Amino acid sequence: MRPAICALLLASACGPHADDDANVARGRGLAAVSLPPVVEAAVYDAAARASFDVGPGLVLMAHPRRLPRTAGYEGGDPLPQPLLQALRAGGVVRGSCDPKHEVPLDMPRCPGGQAGYVIRGSPVVRMGGDTIQLNFAAEAFAPLTAQRPQALRFEKIYQLVGAGTAWRVVREARVRGAG
Repeated sequence: MRPAICALLLASACGPHADDDANVARGRGLAAVSLPPVVEAAVYDAAARASFDVGPGLVLMAHPRRLPRTAGYEGGDPLPQPLLQALRAGGVVRGSCDPKHEVPLDMPRCPGGQAGYVIRGSPVVRMGGDTIQLNFAAEAFAPLTAQRPQALRFEKIYQLVGAGTAWRVVREARVRGAG
């Protein structure tokens, strides 16, 4: 009996704890996966196409930071330059913008003469099998010199399947309270 109790105590002391990711809001209980930049850019592209009517008039800019895995929008790891380059090369975004808010919750501004959306993704996590998940946020921005329309921000959770550069959204959910 004693060896069994010792083994159980040792396993619980050394094994993963439910509290290890207690502060994780995006992908709780799921491990982040490392994807090559061109593959991750394809995942962003699938999420953008599920979120928007993508066409030549749509201006998307990449936020310079990933969505943090914790709640809220502050912080987040820097968006890797190879990923930004793959997003630009694939036509997903036109560039990068750190949206500037004059007051909290107002519509931010980005350089340039066109309005659009700043997009931001969380680290990609593995759901199981061939399914991955990405939290994808978008925030409308106004150009520096134009009048601001009403502020708009949303966040969705996308589950995708695919491989290489061919990904498709199979399930989506809107994150409540994200806007």
